[in-house]
Amino acid sequence: MSVCSHCNSKISFMSVLNTPNPLRLKCTSCKSPIYIDKLSGGIAALIIIALSVFILFSFYGVDNFFFTVLIPVGLTAEFIYFMLIKTGLVKVKNNI
Repeated sequence: MSVCSHCNSKISFMSVLNTPNPLRLKCTSCKSPIYIDKLSGGIAALIIIALSVFILFSFYGVDNFFFTVLIPVGLTAEFIYFMLIKTGLVKVKNNI
């Protein structure tokens, strides 16, 4: 279930994109904190980070590295994490 426990609005991509901590999001509607399960969220985040680092090191030295590799890999990693939350593979805690 990927909804805010306070206002029951769906978790948006922007709430995943704007967080510095992948285990604690902020609802875009009511601004209340949304906590992600540490086990499923941590495992998913570590796998995504490991794959992203591997891809970044593989393409290091490419012309315009920032625009051609770094930004697309970062946005893709955020989108994959969002989709894992949306599908329910990464669990959202209902109560703290």
